[in-house]
Amino acid sequence: MLFFSSTIALLAAYATARSLPITLFPDDIILHGSNRYQILKRSDFDLLQAARNSSTLPPTPGYLSTSLFHAPPTSPPSKRARTQTLIIKHAPSRFLGWDVLMSAIVHGAPTTLSISSGYTLSNSITVGASSTFTLVKDFLQASLKIDYSTSWLSSQTQQFQAQVPEGKYGAFVSNPWTNRESGFVFEGRIGGEGELTMYQGDSFESKEYGGLEWVDGVISLCVGEEVPLKRCLGDGTL
Repeated sequence: MLFFSSTIALLAAYATARSLPITLFPDDIILHGSNRYQILKRSDFDLLQAARNSSTLPPTPGYLSTSLFHAPPTSPPSKRARTQTLIIKHAPSRFLGWDVLMSAIVHGAPTTLSISSGYTLSNSITVGASSTFTLVKDFLQASLKIDYSTSWLSSQTQQFQAQVPEGKYGAFVSNPWTNRESGFVFEGRIGGEGELTMYQGDSFESKEYGGLEWVDGVISLCVGEEVPLKRCLGDGTL
């Protein structure tokens, strides 16, 4: 287990030897935020461990949803006489999101794996009806002051490494803290008939730690028995 003393020593070493790679083991995670990072044993970070072991998955990321629209409408919304449009908000939520790939998937012989530059993650808005996209986007950006067109491209000057155990497959993954706004758009007559469609907006917060520019969250090694590599947190494969 890495205690605070070893973490302080690690940060001191980083200050004097920035170019030296930092080696991680399969049960290590990088916890980052507030412009600093800390390496912990996975067992010490109960939230991620509990999420990975839970039978209930975190909410599906907006960009992976197959039932919602991700882009603006291709034609303007139709105008119906005597109709009104209302936005019905749910309470905001914040959760550790599904695994986001941060490196190549390699086969352990054993093999040393490094976090790579060039991986992307974006804020997103998804809607149940494409005609409501602009309305929802304008509402969220005006009320929350969040730019939902913001995206992140991983770039680093400090190298993080990990050993993938012999015979296993592994990759670095990020579990970003996801801020979700969601609710419904009602189009119709108040007290009468109308259409109710869902919307959601996912946003992230920028963090820079140890030379790695990315989003606030947790980075760890995801290890499995085969490829395609199953997500350690979330559904499907990487």
